[in-house]
Amino acid sequence: MPRKRKTSAQPIGAELLQATFSVSNTPKTFHTPEVEQLTDEAMRLLRAQKGAQAERLLRQALTLEPVQPDLLNNLATALTLQGRDAEGLRLTEAVHILFPDYLFARTSLATSAMRAGEYARASELLAPLFSRRTFHISEFNALCAALIEFSLLTQQNRSARLWFDTWSKPDPKNPKLDFYRELLQKAGA
Repeated sequence: MPRKRKTSAQPIGAELLQATFSVSNTPKTFHTPEVEQLTDEAMRLLRAQKGAQAERLLRQALTLEPVQPDLLNNLATALTLQGRDAEGLRLTEAVHILFPDYLFARTSLATSAMRAGEYARASELLAPLFSRRTFHISEFNALCAALIEFSLLTQQNRSARLWFDTWSKPDPKNPKLDFYRELLQKAGA
Protein backbone atom coordinates (compact mmCIF):
# COMPACT_ATOMS: atom_id res chain seq x y z
CA MET A 1 0.00 0.00 0.00
CA PRO A 2 1.25 3.47 -0.76
CA ARG A 3 2.13 5.60 2.20
CA LYS A 4 0.16 8.69 2.93
CA ARG A 5 2.17 11.78 2.25
CA LYS A 6 2.60 14.03 5.24
CA THR A 7 1.22 17.48 4.69
CA SER A 8 1.82 20.46 6.87
CA ALA A 9 -1.31 21.65 8.56
CA GLN A 10 -2.59 25.03 7.53
CA PRO A 11 -2.45 27.57 10.35
CA ILE A 12 -5.74 28.42 11.99
CA GLY A 13 -7.24 31.32 10.09
CA ALA A 14 -5.25 30.60 6.93
CA GLU A 15 -8.19 31.79 4.82
CA LEU A 16 -7.88 35.23 6.39
CA LEU A 17 -4.11 35.30 5.95
CA GLN A 18 -4.57 34.49 2.27
CA ALA A 19 -7.18 37.22 1.73
CA THR A 20 -7.01 40.96 1.48
CA PHE A 21 -8.32 42.63 4.60
CA SER A 22 -7.98 46.03 6.21
CA VAL A 23 -7.41 47.25 9.74
CA SER A 24 -8.37 50.79 10.70
CA ASN A 25 -9.02 53.11 13.62
CA THR A 26 -12.45 54.10 12.32
CA PRO A 27 -14.91 53.80 15.22
CA LYS A 28 -17.59 51.14 14.85
CA THR A 29 -19.73 52.06 17.84
CA PHE A 30 -21.30 55.37 18.65
CA HIS A 31 -22.80 56.50 21.92
CA THR A 32 -24.31 59.65 23.34
CA PRO A 33 -21.69 62.05 24.70
CA GLU A 34 -22.59 61.11 28.29
CA VAL A 35 -22.19 57.38 27.63
CA GLU A 36 -19.02 58.03 25.64
CA GLN A 37 -17.53 59.84 28.64
CA LEU A 38 -18.52 57.03 31.02
CA THR A 39 -17.12 54.43 28.62
CA ASP A 40 -13.82 56.24 28.16
CA GLU A 41 -13.32 56.43 31.92
CA ALA A 42 -14.38 52.79 32.37
CA MET A 43 -11.88 51.68 29.72
CA ARG A 44 -9.11 53.58 31.50
CA LEU A 45 -10.07 51.80 34.71
CA LEU A 46 -10.15 48.40 32.99
CA ARG A 47 -6.63 48.96 31.63
CA ALA A 48 -5.60 49.83 35.21
CA GLN A 49 -7.18 46.54 36.42
CA LYS A 50 -9.77 48.40 38.54
CA GLY A 51 -12.76 46.19 37.83
CA ALA A 52 -15.12 47.36 40.59
CA GLN A 53 -14.81 51.03 39.62
CA ALA A 54 -15.22 50.19 35.93
CA GLU A 55 -18.27 48.06 36.73
CA ARG A 56 -19.99 50.99 38.43
CA LEU A 57 -19.46 53.26 35.41
CA LEU A 58 -20.50 50.60 32.89
CA ARG A 59 -23.70 49.85 34.79
CA GLN A 60 -24.42 53.58 34.79
CA ALA A 61 -23.82 53.70 31.02
CA LEU A 62 -26.14 50.71 30.53
CA THR A 63 -28.97 52.51 32.29
CA LEU A 64 -28.67 55.20 29.59
CA GLU A 65 -28.13 52.83 26.66
CA PRO A 66 -29.32 49.33 27.56
CA VAL A 67 -28.30 46.23 25.62
CA GLN A 68 -25.23 47.66 23.90
CA PRO A 69 -22.78 44.84 23.09
CA ASP A 70 -19.63 46.84 23.79
CA LEU A 71 -20.92 48.03 27.17
CA LEU A 72 -22.03 44.52 28.14
CA ASN A 73 -18.75 42.99 26.98
CA ASN A 74 -16.72 45.52 28.96
CA LEU A 75 -18.93 44.85 31.99
CA ALA A 76 -18.10 41.14 31.63
CA THR A 77 -14.40 42.09 31.63
CA ALA A 78 -14.91 44.21 34.76
CA LEU A 79 -16.59 41.27 36.51
CA THR A 80 -13.78 38.92 35.53
CA LEU A 81 -11.18 41.37 36.85
CA GLN A 82 -12.93 41.12 40.22
CA GLY A 83 -12.66 37.33 40.24
CA ARG A 84 -16.31 36.90 39.25
CA ASP A 85 -15.36 34.65 36.34
CA ALA A 86 -18.60 32.65 36.11
CA GLU A 87 -20.71 35.81 36.11
CA GLY A 88 -18.48 37.40 33.48
CA LEU A 89 -18.63 34.27 31.31
CA ARG A 90 -22.45 34.10 31.55
CA LEU A 91 -22.67 37.74 30.45
CA THR A 92 -20.29 37.11 27.55
CA GLU A 93 -22.41 34.14 26.48
CA ALA A 94 -25.52 36.36 26.59
CA VAL A 95 -23.77 38.98 24.44
CA HIS A 96 -22.85 36.27 21.95
CA ILE A 97 -26.45 35.02 21.80
CA LEU A 98 -27.84 38.53 21.33
CA PHE A 99 -25.09 39.70 18.94
CA PRO A 100 -23.57 36.61 17.26
CA ASP A 101 -21.37 38.74 14.97
CA TYR A 102 -19.82 40.70 17.85
CA LEU A 103 -16.13 39.83 17.58
CA PHE A 104 -15.13 40.45 21.20
CA ALA A 105 -17.70 38.03 22.60
CA ARG A 106 -16.59 35.37 20.09
CA THR A 107 -12.90 35.77 20.92
CA SER A 108 -13.58 35.80 24.67
CA LEU A 109 -15.65 32.63 24.48
CA ALA A 110 -13.08 30.99 22.21
CA THR A 111 -10.29 31.84 24.63
CA SER A 112 -12.31 30.43 27.51
CA ALA A 113 -12.99 27.24 25.53
CA MET A 114 -9.36 26.73 24.51
CA ARG A 115 -8.14 27.24 28.07
CA ALA A 116 -10.56 24.48 29.07
CA GLY A 117 -9.07 22.25 26.37
CA GLU A 118 -12.17 22.55 24.14
CA TYR A 119 -10.24 23.29 20.94
CA ALA A 120 -13.02 22.24 18.55
CA ARG A 121 -15.43 24.66 20.25
CA ALA A 122 -12.82 27.44 20.16
CA SER A 123 -12.22 26.79 16.46
CA GLU A 124 -15.99 26.88 15.76
CA LEU A 125 -16.27 30.26 17.47
CA LEU A 126 -13.30 31.74 15.61
CA ALA A 127 -14.06 30.34 12.13
CA PRO A 128 -16.74 32.91 11.12
CA LEU A 129 -14.27 35.71 11.79
CA PHE A 130 -11.97 34.50 9.01
CA SER A 131 -14.39 35.66 6.32
CA ARG A 132 -14.35 39.26 7.57
CA ARG A 133 -12.39 41.76 5.51
CA THR A 134 -12.46 44.84 7.74
CA PHE A 135 -11.44 45.14 11.37
CA HIS A 136 -11.12 47.92 13.87
CA ILE A 137 -7.61 47.83 15.34
CA SER A 138 -9.00 46.69 18.71
CA GLU A 139 -10.89 43.84 17.01
CA PHE A 140 -7.77 42.79 15.15
CA ASN A 141 -5.79 42.86 18.41
CA ALA A 142 -8.34 40.59 20.10
CA LEU A 143 -8.45 38.19 17.16
CA CYS A 144 -4.67 37.91 16.82
CA ALA A 145 -4.23 37.39 20.56
CA ALA A 146 -6.80 34.58 20.50
CA LEU A 147 -5.18 32.99 17.44
CA ILE A 148 -1.70 33.13 18.95
CA GLU A 149 -2.95 31.54 22.15
CA PHE A 150 -4.88 28.87 20.23
CA SER A 151 -1.80 28.10 18.14
CA LEU A 152 0.47 27.82 21.15
CA LEU A 153 -1.96 25.66 23.12
CA THR A 154 -2.31 23.31 20.15
CA GLN A 155 1.49 23.29 19.63
CA GLN A 156 1.33 25.06 16.27
CA ASN A 157 4.27 27.35 16.89
CA ARG A 158 4.64 28.30 13.23
CA SER A 159 1.03 29.48 13.17
CA ALA A 160 1.56 31.46 16.38
CA ARG A 161 4.57 33.21 14.82
CA LEU A 162 2.61 33.98 11.63
CA TRP A 163 -0.20 35.60 13.60
CA PHE A 164 2.23 37.54 15.77
CA ASP A 165 3.99 38.92 12.69
CA THR A 166 0.64 39.73 11.04
CA TRP A 167 -0.53 41.52 14.18
CA SER A 168 2.62 43.57 14.63
CA LYS A 169 2.38 45.12 11.13
CA PRO A 170 -0.65 47.41 11.65
CA ASP A 171 0.01 48.06 15.36
CA PRO A 172 3.79 47.75 16.00
CA LYS A 173 3.73 49.83 19.20
CA ASN A 174 0.95 47.86 20.86
CA PRO A 175 2.15 47.12 24.42
CA LYS A 176 0.41 43.72 24.35
CA LEU A 177 2.92 42.55 21.74
CA ASP A 178 5.61 42.33 24.43
CA PHE A 179 3.54 39.79 26.38
CA TYR A 180 2.99 37.61 23.30
CA ARG A 181 6.61 38.02 22.19
CA GLU A 182 7.64 36.51 25.55
CA LEU A 183 5.13 33.66 25.15
CA LEU A 184 6.53 32.89 21.70
CA GLN A 185 10.10 32.93 23.02
CA LYS A 186 9.19 30.55 25.84
CA ALA A 187 7.54 28.22 23.33
CA GLY A 188 10.51 28.43 20.99
CA ALA A 189 8.36 29.88 18.20
